[in-house]
Amino acid sequence: MAALWLLRVSAFRVQRLETAETCSNSITYFNIYVQSGEPTVLRCPAFKYLHLDPAKASSLSLNLAWYRNDSQKLVPEEDSQIQAKDDALLFFPSSVGDTGHYHCSLRNASYCLEVVIALTVVTRPEDSLSELAYEQTVFTLTSGKIVCPNLNDFIMMDANWKLKWYKDNAVLPNMSAKFQYSEGTTYLQIEDVSAEDKGYYTCEMTFEHTGKTYRATRIIKLQTVEQEKKSHPIIVYPDRKAIAAAVGSRLIIPCKVFTGYGSNSLTVVWWLANNSYIDEFFQDGRVKEGQFVATTENDGNYIEVQLVFDEVKEEDFNTDFTCTAHNDYGIHMLPAQLRPAESSFSWYVAAVPVAAVFLIAGAICAYRCRRARTQKGYALTSC
Repeated sequence: MAALWLLRVSAFRVQRLETAETCSNSITYFNIYVQSGEPTVLRCPAFKYLHLDPAKASSLSLNLAWYRNDSQKLVPEEDSQIQAKDDALLFFPSSVGDTGHYHCSLRNASYCLEVVIALTVVTRPEDSLSELAYEQTVFTLTSGKIVCPNLNDFIMMDANWKLKWYKDNAVLPNMSAKFQYSEGTTYLQIEDVSAEDKGYYTCEMTFEHTGKTYRATRIIKLQTVEQEKKSHPIIVYPDRKAIAAAVGSRLIIPCKVFTGYGSNSLTVVWWLANNSYIDEFFQDGRVKEGQFVATTENDGNYIEVQLVFDEVKEEDFNTDFTCTAHNDYGIHMLPAQLRPAESSFSWYVAAVPVAAVFLIAGAICAYRCRRARTQKGYALTSC
């Protein structure tokens, strides 16, 4: 699981509906791995990418519904440990039986936007460390900080929440010459970072909800980088794992590069196909580079450049794609390999702008028409 909620493969679908049936041909958005017995939050990504506030959805005639495993049965069911709140499903707690695909459908009278989240609940975290762990980076010979991620939903539920830190299953003192963390914070400070500080850390949060005490843990895989490479670019995604894609689908692969803390160094990021520049290899423009985007997360600086496929073809599975990041201090390169996926993977991130235009336009039109009908008879509105 990506430390920064990185989109490994993300997808949206927009469909004109002739009936009141749910969206068909749903697409997997990404995989989430969680530990059994712990609270879990699944948030519908549609609102984020449409830049919509869930609280305003009803005023735009938009309705959100959750389904599980292609069934027509709504989630949550009566007397279930699953709760629905705003744009999220809350599991109190999750269990192995909750493993499955959860469909969130955002729709109005004419259009439907559906996303599927694949949830896997594991009982032995030591067997799924690579899927559960959030990757973070600190530099040697400095004071580093690692953050316990994705706890905001639980922090809002209990003002008296507690947090403990562990390394290699041993609890860390909250105040020592090496490690420091204080009540009310979600980060661990590491003094005088050395290569020996790398490895797996666990943060354990306890909080109360509806009179019960719950525990939420996050596993962090910490990477240490030598001080002399402090300004070197580090590619955090792609992560050497094959990326599933279907022939005929639209696909976006993000290349996300960590460029350090403080002011951004001048880092250039680009993609290669069989060691050639993308615009030279794909002269027809079927595959191209997206916009250069700079972001800040946990006080760290990141750059992202996307590789955009208007249509995936068979020959792409035999093409070597490489993300390259370079600045005055060094260069980092990581491959991205495509593999065939089932046909259910059909429309990826590139479909989002089209989906957003049609869904929002339809919602606004319906809203205006409804307002017009409530006004005087001489009011005239077209839609």
